[in-house]
Amino acid sequence: METLANAVQKLQWNIRSLLRISQKTVAPVLWYPSAMTSMHEPSPEFLSKLTSEENKKVEMILKEFDLFSRLSKRFPSKLKDSDWKTLLEVATRKARYDQAMFLYRKEILEAEDMKKRDKLREGRRLEAANQIRNPTFISPYLQTKTQEWSQFRNVVEAYRLENHPILAVDCQFLSRLSPRGRGLTALQLQYLISENRNSQNPFRLHFVNYNRKDPKIRELEKNKLQSLSNPDVFCPIVSNDGFKNAFEAAKEIIYLSPDATEELESVENDKVYVIGGIVDRVVEHGIPKMASLEAAQSSNVLARKLPIDRYVDFKSGSKFLTLLAVSEILRQVNLHGDWSKAMEVAIPKRNVRAAEEKNQNARAAQAKIHEFNAEILRRVEKRLGKDVVEK
Repeated sequence: METLANAVQKLQWNIRSLLRISQKTVAPVLWYPSAMTSMHEPSPEFLSKLTSEENKKVEMILKEFDLFSRLSKRFPSKLKDSDWKTLLEVATRKARYDQAMFLYRKEILEAEDMKKRDKLREGRRLEAANQIRNPTFISPYLQTKTQEWSQFRNVVEAYRLENHPILAVDCQFLSRLSPRGRGLTALQLQYLISENRNSQNPFRLHFVNYNRKDPKIRELEKNKLQSLSNPDVFCPIVSNDGFKNAFEAAKEIIYLSPDATEELESVENDKVYVIGGIVDRVVEHGIPKMASLEAAQSSNVLARKLPIDRYVDFKSGSKFLTLLAVSEILRQVNLHGDWSKAMEVAIPKRNVRAAEEKNQNARAAQAKIHEFNAEILRRVEKRLGKDVVEK
């Protein structure tokens, strides 16, 4: 039956392509051999800790994922126990399919990031070798024991950061995010760490309200924010303290919130700028609508919003910017004081174009991607029945 269905689907696709008739999806939805392997199954140790109901849910998810892997090539190559822990928290089939695609994209991004890190590591190795061959003022340090390099590097980094603003990420919301929200936020935090580390004008980066005793935070650090536990990587200063206690000596603490009434005027080196660690792309039911403003008010610190409306004509998309976009705007304004230029650099072009100005082909392609995913879910429902949504 599946072979016949594939043949019919391909024939219809080819005829429509020949007649130049618009297709509903980006590609024909075909049945492929299952991509599921033992790498996708939870470990016996993980299964032994589950209740009978949770084990039943695992069996159901395995059936769903087997079908997902047969209908789309955008499927993760493996699932870790931590991924299974997240999947057991997810309530709907569509959300589990979205999570599978998220894990696939994460694998791709991690592979690309690994290549960048390897290239950067090789560049640093060659630079260090060159400094040893051509001694400079730091050559005595470079010729000391290998284990002393880490300490020396931290001294150099601290000196480099001395006259830069403090950027603090308020991590109190992490454990209240949905599994997908936590994953997306962790990706943004990791990119924030990398971008700041590689920037010629870095912030003094801090993660505050970071509770390592929270199981969800420990899980996040173990699987997605490993660099925070790596002593060989120059990372943010991590503290369980709130920003008020962490920066007692600061001249001024400013919490950035889109719901604040007053706008931020400048970015100064002797002030602390706090951004909420909240994902921007998904609605989070466990997070209050004005969470960042409430956090600022409860700690009795200044709340300010970026002057987006004054400098940008937002025509589409959300004004809730990513952590990377906010940090880049602050960095640019700190460097040259030009808000307009900073917004132009950091805010995606798609947000300043009206629907009619956008690339029609790109919009049509996006609609086809949505229909492709919807067709996959329809076929899974046909095989397994309707999804039983958890309460």
